[in-house]
Amino acid sequence: MLDSYVQIDLTKLKNNASAIIKKYPEYKNYIAVVKGDAYGHGMSAVKALYDGGINYFAVSSLEEARALREICSDVPVLYLEPVSVDRLEEAKELDLTLGICDMTHLKSVLGAKTEHSFNLHLQVDAGFNRLGFNDKEEISLAQKMIKESQHQLQGIYQHFATAGIFDPHYDNQIRRFKELTSLIDLSEIPMVHLGSGVALLAHPKIDVANTTRMGLLVYGYNVGPQSYGGGIKNKIREMRDKYYQKKYNLTQTIKDVEIELSPAMEYKCRILQLKRVKAGEFVGYNASYKAESDITLAVLPVGYNNGIGHANFSRCVQIGEKLYPVVGEIGMNMCAVKVDESVKITDEVTLLGKKITLGMFCRGANLGLAEALVSIGKNNERIYI
Repeated sequence: MLDSYVQIDLTKLKNNASAIIKKYPEYKNYIAVVKGDAYGHGMSAVKALYDGGINYFAVSSLEEARALREICSDVPVLYLEPVSVDRLEEAKELDLTLGICDMTHLKSVLGAKTEHSFNLHLQVDAGFNRLGFNDKEEISLAQKMIKESQHQLQGIYQHFATAGIFDPHYDNQIRRFKELTSLIDLSEIPMVHLGSGVALLAHPKIDVANTTRMGLLVYGYNVGPQSYGGGIKNKIREMRDKYYQKKYNLTQTIKDVEIELSPAMEYKCRILQLKRVKAGEFVGYNASYKAESDITLAVLPVGYNNGIGHANFSRCVQIGEKLYPVVGEIGMNMCAVKVDESVKITDEVTLLGKKITLGMFCRGANLGLAEALVSIGKNNERIYI
C-alpha cells in the first residue's frame, strides 16, 4: 500500500458534467476551469469532463495548457491570464484562446508579428478589481480594434467577488458589467460569461450570458446555498438574509438545488505504527496534547507536506466505518490519530471522502475548498479509476 494517495474517479467527473448540462441546458457553451492542475485532480480530468459534455476549458498558465494538450489536443482552451508577448508563439502552438485584460495588453497582442489568428476574450473588471477593462469607451475601442485585425473577438467575461446571497456585490457587478458593455452589442459576441458555479446554482440565469464558467462544481461539489434548518441561530440567519435581500433589493436566491453531483476525489493513507500512550504523557510538537487516560495512537504518514495543512481544529479521519480524532500538532509528514482496539495496522485511512466531506476536511484544517483540493492533489500520488 502506498503511504498516501489521492484516488480520482473519472466516471464521476463525466457524470458531473452531464448532470450540470442536463440541469442547465440553456447555455451554448460550458467552460470548466482546470487551473491548479484541475483543482488537484490532474489534467486527466479534462478528457472525462469533455466526454460528459463540457466543450471549453480554462487555464491560468502556459504550463497548465501544455499539460492539458497532452491529454486533449483539440478542445478549445481559454488562457485566463494575459499572455506575455514573447510567449505568443507558445500560445499559438498550443492553439489557445487569449484573455485580454486591458488596452496595453491588447495593443501588444495586436502589434505582435504573427500570422496566426487568435480567438480573443475581453475581460471586464466589473468590481472585482483584479484583471480587466473598467472603461466602456476602451471596451468599445477594443472591439473595433479587434475587428480591424486578423484576430476574432470570440468572448467577453468577468469574475464575481461574492455569491450575492446577502450582499449587493453580485447585483452591482451585473449592473456594472452591463454599463461597461453598453457601447457594444453583446448579441454579436459568441460567448458572454459572467459566472461561477455558485452563481449558476444560487441565482436565475443572467439575461446577457450565453455561456457558463465553473470550477468546484464540475469536480462534484454542490456549492449552492442550503436551507439553514431549525434552531434559534438558524432562524436568526434567515432573518438576516431576508433583511439584506429587502435592503439591497437582491436578485432571487435559489436554495437546496437538486443536482446529481459526486465528489471525484478521495484521499487515503496507511498506518505506520499503532502506539500505546499512557495517561499523562504528551504527544507531538510543543507537547500540545496530553493523554487523559491510556490511549492508542495510529501514526499516519501525512502532514502539511502532503497538503493537509498545519492547523488541527477538531480534525478527524475515517477508519472502517468509524471516525477518529487527530490529536496534537500536524508535522511536516506525520500526524497522530486517537483510535480504539478495533483498528489494525493493515487498515486503510480515509482523510477525504466517504464520511469525511470536503467541508469537514477544510474546517479541520482551516483551508478553503479549492485550496484543500489543490494542495492534496499535487502533494500525493494520484490513482485514476
